[in-house]
Amino acid sequence: MRLSTAEGNLSEIFFPLTANPAGYNHLLLAESVLWQFPETQSLVFILSNSRHPDPFKTVQIPHASLRYEILRSALLDWSDPENSLPARYADESGVLLKLGRNNCTISRWELSFSRPLRLADHVQYFSTEQKIALIVGADLIQRMLDPRIFTDTDLAQIESGCLLIAAPRNDIDLKHTLQLIKQKRGVKLTVLQITPSVLPKKLQKFYQISSTHIRKATQAGHSLETFLPANAARHISQNCLYNRREQITDSYYSHLNEHQHSCFELKEQLEAAAMKLQKHLAQRAKNGQPHRFSVLETSTGGQIAQTFTSLPRASEHFLDGRIIYGQEVQKQFLAVQEFEDSSVSQTRAQNLARAMQRHSGADWALAETGMAGPPSKDRHSRKNGQCYLGLVISTEVRYKFLEFNPFLTRKEHQLMFAIEALAWAEKELQIKR
Repeated sequence: MRLSTAEGNLSEIFFPLTANPAGYNHLLLAESVLWQFPETQSLVFILSNSRHPDPFKTVQIPHASLRYEILRSALLDWSDPENSLPARYADESGVLLKLGRNNCTISRWELSFSRPLRLADHVQYFSTEQKIALIVGADLIQRMLDPRIFTDTDLAQIESGCLLIAAPRNDIDLKHTLQLIKQKRGVKLTVLQITPSVLPKKLQKFYQISSTHIRKATQAGHSLETFLPANAARHISQNCLYNRREQITDSYYSHLNEHQHSCFELKEQLEAAAMKLQKHLAQRAKNGQPHRFSVLETSTGGQIAQTFTSLPRASEHFLDGRIIYGQEVQKQFLAVQEFEDSSVSQTRAQNLARAMQRHSGADWALAETGMAGPPSKDRHSRKNGQCYLGLVISTEVRYKFLEFNPFLTRKEHQLMFAIEALAWAEKELQIKR
């Protein structure tokens, strides 16, 4: 769908940005807009004053001067293959990135206000005779259903003076959301949706980054150059941003930063999955069914075995657990001279499960082989966040493929692989074949 000039001014597009911090995902959205709407001559990044108008968002963010420097340096480096991973990928694909100093600016008008500024304030401040174009996420549009966040006056202002250019979110049906807004709030919004596929496929993975991923990667001690350009990453490191604990309302978790809190919740899920499996195995033992098992782990580094063996009476079911990490050791374990498959593959997971059952004498065996990361600018593997599970029950071999957001931290991937492994094993054991 394209709009006439009477419906919206696409020559200048505004991008309200908290930038906590700005990453490749934000710059890629801006790049997509320039590709999708060739008539666009200027992109204006509106830097937030950090006072969020959404009453449910209370996390403190760095001073505007630091966020400005991170965004400014990111924009300067965006098209430089030496400092920007997307630029390197674009160069390898023979593509020239369009976003640069000649077509973008950073507005700091918000910084003169000590109060939260709403989307309607942007519309009122920047509007002319035509509707102004604003880049927003589909999740923001979804929040327009809530009158506590967007008042009727806000929506009336947005309806009359704004063309929303929506960044898609996988879990949000934008068309349905707009219908609900019309039905429940009585406004008909003018919306265009950004099409990620206008850019080469190799660049599209950077849409999966979020500011939360960048903060958690910082807290995990990972390199940030997979998430934002080199100089912007250096600003974060040198100023020790995001390493302190975030403002968490639950006092029980108040000593944890975002990454620690995420891992704590995942560990609780892993323990729950182990307890559920143990309960099923106890029932199998009571029924006289095979229940003793062994586990072989690679990328999870012992998370599966450690969690299960932490349970009382685990020895009634658990026989053996091994971490076989290096390729040469895996060759010895599998009794092969060379590998014909990838270390992260269906055949490798199945072969490891077979060998583990044979070595341990267990009734069934579970094997895991994956790539937990962290992502790195020097590693071109597309398998970060991927995992294969192998399961041998009696003589039958099964497998499952897992894939998570590649920009999660190494620890998060390890825990998520382990959760899925235990949950899948418990489910497969219940299937009668």
